[in-house]
Parts: sequence; structure tokens; C-alpha cells
Amino acid sequence: MDLFGQFRAADSLFRLATGDMEHVTAYPFQPTGRSPAPASSPLPASLPEQQGVPSESILKFFRLLEDDPTLCTHGVCILRHGTRIAEAAWRPYSTRMPQMQFSLSKSVVGMAVGMAEAEGLLSLEEKVRDIFPDRLPPLYLGKPGDVTIRQLLTMSSGVRFNELGSVSEKDWVRAWLLSDCEFTPGSRFSYNSMNSYLLSAIICRKTGQSLTSYLTPRLWNPLGIGVPFWETCPMGVEKGGWGLYLTPGDMAKLGQLYLQKGRWMTSSGWRSLLPENWVKEAMSPQISCYMGEREAWYGYQLWSLPWSDGCQFNGVFGQYVVILPKEDMVIAITSGNGQLFEDNTLSHIRECFCNASLSPSPLPPAPQKIRALSSLLASLHVISELKPTALPDPRPKFFQRFRRSHVAPTPVLPEAACYNGRTYTFSENRSLLLPVILACVHGNFPCGIRQLRFRFGVDRARFWFYAGEVCHIVEAGYDGNMLASVLNFNGESYSCRAGVRFTQDEDNRIVVKLFLVFPDTPCIRTIKLIFYGEDGEKMLVRMDERPSAARAAEMFLNLITGGRKPEELLPSGVQKLPVFSRMKLLLCPKLNGTWNKEE
Repeated sequence: MDLFGQFRAADSLFRLATGDMEHVTAYPFQPTGRSPAPASSPLPASLPEQQGVPSESILKFFRLLEDDPTLCTHGVCILRHGTRIAEAAWRPYSTRMPQMQFSLSKSVVGMAVGMAEAEGLLSLEEKVRDIFPDRLPPLYLGKPGDVTIRQLLTMSSGVRFNELGSVSEKDWVRAWLLSDCEFTPGSRFSYNSMNSYLLSAIICRKTGQSLTSYLTPRLWNPLGIGVPFWETCPMGVEKGGWGLYLTPGDMAKLGQLYLQKGRWMTSSGWRSLLPENWVKEAMSPQISCYMGEREAWYGYQLWSLPWSDGCQFNGVFGQYVVILPKEDMVIAITSGNGQLFEDNTLSHIRECFCNASLSPSPLPPAPQKIRALSSLLASLHVISELKPTALPDPRPKFFQRFRRSHVAPTPVLPEAACYNGRTYTFSENRSLLLPVILACVHGNFPCGIRQLRFRFGVDRARFWFYAGEVCHIVEAGYDGNMLASVLNFNGESYSCRAGVRFTQDEDNRIVVKLFLVFPDTPCIRTIKLIFYGEDGEKMLVRMDERPSAARAAEMFLNLITGGRKPEELLPSGVQKLPVFSRMKLLLCPKLNGTWNKEE
């Protein structure tokens, strides 16, 4: 990275560590203007046994996902022989709502490059300097310009300009070209999302249109995927390495396209969307690497599996498309755990589906297992504390055989209702109602919470969060019922589902736990209100989120710094603040509030 770029990156780290959140990015936040994507057409569905898969294996798989404390699965779609045999979401997530894909987006960029090469629009041996001659400074001698498209595809460019640069720079292409290389391009692997961004920018330059527009007639429409939203950089180019929104069903279709060697059945018959030789190369080892602690290989913007000849699209926090050629299966998963690359999901897939229980021909029906599977899928909830408590059916067992029902609990006012209508005020702070991960990904840093008012009714709770001059109103349901709200931060709207739970701590203080789920993202914000002091005149607010913002920050900094402490990257003369330790104070805040008795 050039000297000025180093200082700009250092300035971003400095502002983040000192809590100057509004000025972390080098450019003002602009709302994305995203709108709901058109509905996608579903793939044909059948019972698992009709496709040679025992329902017992699927039941076991979902139980493993549900019981694994390291996972936070949100949605699953399973295909066999191109047919959908299972699909489910953990409430309040939905299989119909597109969700952030993070680095899984890279694999779609790889598809676009394959299409452009097949159309003769580019060559994998082309150099970046020849594609962007207008972005080069005079007398340019930098190594990044000699990087080829192939080296971008295989993460072997070695260019130092990384994800942190996307925060500190406005023109990402020019900053990438002005950077330097940590090794000779093509000599080894180094994961860098800005390589994928360059591929996106190259597609835009070569085609004269946006990446999304280029893919619409070539990928989205033939696959029956409603044209998805893809976030753009400050210059209007799709981010490439992240920012794409897809449903689990959409994700599964992309994996199925690779499984079918680039061919897809349309209304007019089979159509080749990707050249077969491209698919073969993309799914083959192109460069050796490490995925976490294990040895792996990387193809064209996708990863190997640890046990088979299959491969995976992969995004941080547990976004997967797992392609299993031997089993003729595709499994798409969205999650919200704290893992960077791989989690236990892959071992559960291997245990349940990569064995002798699968059959090439249909299996006998298993109605009891199907009923058990249906019952389990109906009970899934992303927040275990909010799972509704079903009461026993008081009717005779004879009638229970024909119809299952539960007696709804009688609505009652929660104990916390004694504080209804109160307003609590907090000292100046940087505690965000918006999950910190979303704030960082979007560069959207709203004001901290200065006041909180609430009312607990018979069937729902209502909260008024005052931040700056804005009031955010959240309605939350009881007993697992999560109510919808729309929160607006700096002009950007975020859909939200909220539920609340009442309990007491070890000191018998009333505790209110508010859960905010942002269902098109992996993020869940947890806000715990603890009343204490005489007549509850004081309030302690503890805020956390899942995936953990602290864990995510640690992973991100380790990725872009190569394991070094962030402060070691700051140029000489810049104050060496303990960046990560200061960030922890911002990522897991605690607030002390006082009741405004005069109101």
C-alpha cells in the first residue's frame, strides 16, 4: 500500500479505537436503496425416499444442527438429483427472504468471469494494467498492474490492498493499483476480498454494464432467481467479494448448476450457461492453501471440502453451498455463528449423507420418519430462550390421534409492567441499536442510545429508543412470537423481528431481555435491561450480538494483518493505541441509566 494509503488506513483504525465512528470511513455513508428482490421460482420437490435419501438421515442432520452449541443455523435447502427434498428455516428467519452471503458472493463473481471468457470478452492472462489504463498514475511501475485475471481468481495476486482499504479509500481500483505486493504474483495463496472486487470491476469495464445486469439474462433469469440485490462500492461497482443477498433455494440452484457441469433445464430444453471445461477447472485444485488450520486447495473463487472430490462456496459466519458430486447432492446453509471459514456443519454433512445409506433408486416410504421430521422443522427457533412453551392437550388421547392442538396461555401482564411508561437517560455513549457487524459492513454508524422508554402490555411490549434526534420504535412479542418492525438508521431501512423474555438474576432483580433479529442478515442484537436501586430508579443495560462483534473483529483483524497486532501496522509517528483492546469496549457496551422521575 502506498504511504498515503497507509496513513489513511491508520487514521481509520485510530478513529475506530477512539470511538469516532462517524469518521471511520473515508467517504460519507450513502443509503443503498435496496428493495425486496422478486420472488424466485422453487425447484421441484419430493419426499426424501423418492430420491433415495432416508428421512432418518435428514432428521439426524437437522437434530445435529439444532443441538450443536457452536452453530446458529438460519436456513437449509437440500437437493438430490436436482430435486428439493428438504427445506427449513429457524424462526423468525424465512427461506423466502434473501440473506447476506458475505464471501460466498465470490463464487458468483467466478461464474461471471467464466461467462465473459466464453464470450471472448476477456482472457485469464490479461493484466490489470491493460484493463484499467486510465486509472494508472504517470510513469506507473507498480507490481499490481502486472497481476492477471487468473491470479485474481486464485487469490494469488499478493496485493496488500485489502478489506481495510475499502473503509479508508473511495476509489478502490486506483488504490489497489497504487498498492504494492507482499510476494511475486502467482507464487502463493493469500486470501483477499479485494481480488474479487477487482474481478467485479473488470466485468463492469469489459461489458459496459453492472455485474448484476450482466448476470441477469445469463444466470438469474435462466435459473429462475429473482434478480438479487448486490451492494456497491462508493464508485457504484458491485463489491464482488461480499454484498450479495440470496435465499437458501437460490444458493442451492447455483451449486446445482456446477453439479450439472454448467447446464440447466429451461422451458426450451437444456441450456449451457457455463462452459463445461470452465466448471471443471473452477472445481479443480488451482493452488494449495490453508483453510483455517487444515490444508486445502482453492479453485476459481471456491474451496475444497476436507474429505471428498466436492467443493464449497463459503462465506463468513456459516454461509455454505456444499457440492457433492459422488452423492449427487447440493446442500445450502445460512447461519450466524462466529466462524471465519469452516464450522461443524461440514462434519455433520459428512456423517449424515456421505455414507452407504443413500440409494441411486427410490426407497420404501417412511411416513413415521416424515412426521417426526415435519414436527422437528416446525419447532425450530433461532433463539432457544424464546421457544414457545406448549401446554399439554387436556382432551382424551383418543381425539389426540386425529388432531393435535395446544391450549393457548392466558395473557398476563409481566412483572416488569410496574415500570411502565418510565424513561431512562444514559450518559453520552457509542452504543448502537444497529448490530456493530452491520454498521461496519455498511459503513453506517448511527448515534448512540441516549434515552429509553417502554411499556409492557398484555400481549406485546413496546420500546422507544432515542438516539441523537431519532426515535426508533420496536414492538416485541411474548412466548416466541416475534413482531415485525422497520428501523431506519441514517436513511437506510432494516427489517427487524423482536421478541422479549422476562426473568430475574441471581440478586432477584427484574431482567428484561430484548432480542432483535435482522432476518436478511446473520445478526441478532440482544439487549438486557436490569432494574436496580430503590424502586428500580437505576437501569443497567448490557448489549451483545450474535455473531459476536468482538469475535468478528478479532477474526477480521487477524485476516488482514496476517496475525500481527493492528497497532503494528500503523506507520511510525502514529500513536500506537492498543486497537483491539479499545475496540472491545465499543463492541460489548454496558450502559447505566437513571429514571427521569419528573416525567
